[in-house]
Amino acid sequence: MKRTKIILLLMLMSIATAIAQQQGGKNIHPKVTDIWVVFKTHFDLGFTDLPENVFRRYREEMMDNALTVIEKSATLPPEKHFAWTVSGWPLYAQILGPLQTPERRARIEKAIKSGALVVHGLPFTTHTESLDYEDLVRGLGYSTAITRKYGLPTTISAKMTDVPSHSWIMPTLLHHAGIKFLQLGCNPASQYPRFPELFWWEGPDGSKILCNYTSLYGSDIRPTENWPCKNYLAMQMTGDNHGPPSSQEIDKLLAYAAKEMPGVKIHFGTLDDFAKAVLAEHPDLPTVKGDCPDTWIHGIQSNPRETKIARNIRPLESALDGLNTQMQCWGISTSPLSEKLAKAYEQSLLYGEHTWGMNAEYGPRYSYGDDWKKWMDEAAAEPLPENGNYATLKNSDAHNTATGSKRKWLRSYDEKRQYILNTNDIVDKELHQRLDMLAAAVNKSGKRIVIYNPLPWTRSGMIENPSEKGSYCYIKDVPPSGYVSYSLDELKAQSVTTDEKTEFSTPYFNVVFDLTRGGISSLIEKSTGRQLVDTSSTYVIGQFLHERFSTHEVNKWFNAYSRIKEGWGLNDLGKPGMIDASKAPYLAFTPRAWKINVAHTNVTDIVTLTTTETSGFATNYTLTFTFPRNTAYVDVSWAVTAKTADKQPEGGWLCFPFNVKQPTFTIGRLGGPVNPATDIIPGCNRYLMAVNSGVSVTQPDQSGMALSSADAPLISPGEPGLWKYSMDYVPKVPAVFVNLYNNMWNTNFPLWQDGSWSESVRIWPVDKGASTVANLVQHSWETRLPLLTGVAAGQSGKLPAKQGGIAISRNGVLITAFGENPDGNGTIVRLWEQAGISGNCTVKFNNSRKVKAVLPIDLRGNKTGPAIAVKNGSFDFHLGKYSPASFQLIYPD
Repeated sequence: MKRTKIILLLMLMSIATAIAQQQGGKNIHPKVTDIWVVFKTHFDLGFTDLPENVFRRYREEMMDNALTVIEKSATLPPEKHFAWTVSGWPLYAQILGPLQTPERRARIEKAIKSGALVVHGLPFTTHTESLDYEDLVRGLGYSTAITRKYGLPTTISAKMTDVPSHSWIMPTLLHHAGIKFLQLGCNPASQYPRFPELFWWEGPDGSKILCNYTSLYGSDIRPTENWPCKNYLAMQMTGDNHGPPSSQEIDKLLAYAAKEMPGVKIHFGTLDDFAKAVLAEHPDLPTVKGDCPDTWIHGIQSNPRETKIARNIRPLESALDGLNTQMQCWGISTSPLSEKLAKAYEQSLLYGEHTWGMNAEYGPRYSYGDDWKKWMDEAAAEPLPENGNYATLKNSDAHNTATGSKRKWLRSYDEKRQYILNTNDIVDKELHQRLDMLAAAVNKSGKRIVIYNPLPWTRSGMIENPSEKGSYCYIKDVPPSGYVSYSLDELKAQSVTTDEKTEFSTPYFNVVFDLTRGGISSLIEKSTGRQLVDTSSTYVIGQFLHERFSTHEVNKWFNAYSRIKEGWGLNDLGKPGMIDASKAPYLAFTPRAWKINVAHTNVTDIVTLTTTETSGFATNYTLTFTFPRNTAYVDVSWAVTAKTADKQPEGGWLCFPFNVKQPTFTIGRLGGPVNPATDIIPGCNRYLMAVNSGVSVTQPDQSGMALSSADAPLISPGEPGLWKYSMDYVPKVPAVFVNLYNNMWNTNFPLWQDGSWSESVRIWPVDKGASTVANLVQHSWETRLPLLTGVAAGQSGKLPAKQGGIAISRNGVLITAFGENPDGNGTIVRLWEQAGISGNCTVKFNNSRKVKAVLPIDLRGNKTGPAIAVKNGSFDFHLGKYSPASFQLIYPD
């Protein structure tokens, strides 16, 4: 039986159970007076089919079914009018999109205006911690656009289903968008955060929202035993892309309510209706402050190349927005950007949606050994569907019999990858065009380069010399959101010497390399004499570790994690069909024969380790260690050539064992930093999590080590964390492991990785007494958002050779938006505090068109306070720790 049908059956069984247990009107929770029944289906972008077919079903079949039920119930009393809740993006982009017919659109719009077709605040279910701040903000805009278009109140509720846990950015994000209630429902097989049923969820900035968490997609019609309020939410969910309930199912529910629940008012309504009712009670509820790392997050590294692109390009979305606006402030005319940028954000968000391909049961899911390779040969030989159009395969039930079904399954993974490739194409093209325009506009003649700083604080750093590939230049003091420029003649060529020594000295470190394990076995900080490597560890810094897992590790994890031990629970979460551990035992592999080459220049010392002794896991591996001569950090880059595809569970890591006593981990999560010993809700992922900034490991005097990756978002604190689950794990060993790739899960992530790609990590020492979070934020964002360059030649322009842009009075505050208002007219600037500091903040513009004032707005563009005057190009306001602040710019008439 298909997973979607089983989930639907579970929900129907819960209603039947409620009916059986409540015969005669007994056992209703005595405190409950009103039950709010909300109907929704779970939206999967592509799990049940290719996205194009899912979208068509939403536009046509599902809408026809929903409209039929809506129109039939219109003759009933108002509280019995059927209302169907839909996620923001599919309603905005597909159901109301350009492919909708005029006739159906008219019926849909009528249903929206009447309140029968309802949008909640979020676009769909996301792997939330994999995204960046502005992606999440732009995702709120779809439902906002719908409510504004049809003159409806902006929704105050939101809903996600399936993914068990989400970053504690959610309370902060929703509170600052005016959303007051969040309902989260878990996949029936997965473990889940041990939240109270109804509670206040507090984010790292102190924001609170009302939250209802259910361990299934939704909830029974029967109130639970300890429900704390008079108003109860019966969240009635149908399964993955199943569509609305039928009129017959609703009639049965109404008949049951009339007969078996006397005295209790049954309302068919919306999440907003419930939220308003329960908030009016002013309930006494517990407050929970904590983070919820996603137990499905391993899946994003099943696409390591595309996830690297996502990690690289998402900060550049904001950088492009800011550069475009700043250039206009400097008098440079640029082409329209808002529609292109909106498309880039949409495609980035779609890559962050929680389904990454079709259900893996349509692929070689249970085949190991060489069987799955035979399946792949068969897939390659399959003819394409008629005219090469997969849309002719109309529903998921036809997958196993329709022509081209295997190719279709493979194509679904490519279509997921394409979303972030689309974002990359848009942002990369528009950004480089503008950087080159800026270079052409500076007052330097001939061949020249401009170096742009997309961060709002002064910084220095390395760039690659555009006239000498592989050569680097160190650029000092690039102004906030500004630039410096040089002629290519001013960028001096480097002299290079090479050797094969395993020990050498840089201006900041004494370094020793281990060619057996492939990494740094000793890293001594010259200024303090500290040994930065844990020399007692099995690993060295930068060591590559490949793990291949056996049935022992897989089954141990499955038995601890899955709530459904057979059927689709086993098929989705386990690895049925694996070769037994006695024949395929666990293996931890590191190449043991590395060759070294060291290149010394006046700017860098670069160590390259290579090996071809790969035991068949790849053609070769390369590790590159870059030591800048002007800054105390080390860049570690791993590259693989022709990795071998393998369906056996596996994963790759870069290892960073640090010499830190009594270690405290500070993990820079989306929303705010986390101490895994105190800040993670039980039931969430403690072994593997996505990082937004970086990780610090410090000892009681605050000294220690930190790292950040521009490419790889997943880390494990203390030990490698694939195939591990615990309710209470706390890392004790001062090591961080950065995940390079994995094929941990069967459900809808790619089942193997192959090919050639690279990933990098930056590490740096943390000084005694340093502010851990501020240090982590500044260095991490300088890693993730490097200095950007443009080149030009010919006649000089009029701009000065060096100029600053918009600046913030303290470091550690990001500008996530500075451009055209996505929620209306005008220009906005959005800041997001990262360093954990509350207090006064000053924003200073560099604008040829003087800003008169700024109007505070929320994350959906609604006014939140009186205008603030801009004097001498700057304004002051209070910025809370880990909080966003958005303003619309007001110019003189």
